[in-house]
Amino acid sequence: MSFNELSLSELEALARQENVQGKTIDCLLALQSDDEEVRTWASEVLSGSVEPTADEEEEMAGLLETVLYEGEDGQSWAATAVDQLYWTATMLGRLNQVDPSTSKVLRELAESKSPALTPAAKRAQSVIERLVG
Repeated sequence: MSFNELSLSELEALARQENVQGKTIDCLLALQSDDEEVRTWASEVLSGSVEPTADEEEEMAGLLETVLYEGEDGQSWAATAVDQLYWTATMLGRLNQVDPSTSKVLRELAESKSPALTPAAKRAQSVIERLVG
């Protein structure tokens, strides 16, 4: 288990709560777990109860940028990285507004031509359209 990873029981408890704040990054990091059950529960929490805060934006944008650029080096992203990109873009889209530097990395994801990133790129494009338009 990585340093910031939530345990399976913690994720299950979060999934039963409403309006969980301050756990977005931990849930996004849990998507990289070696344990499929942890990844499944992290996705469950992200799809429901987690509400990102403006305080988490910078860290989410940094995570998006890191995962995107690491894969670009070899034009290869693991399925867990693709999920992480998708969910990070989704969480950024739940904010009322984002910093221009965050918009920049979202735009880079949206413009990706990699077939592996199509779902994440579409989500990023949708987020950009909602926040800008």
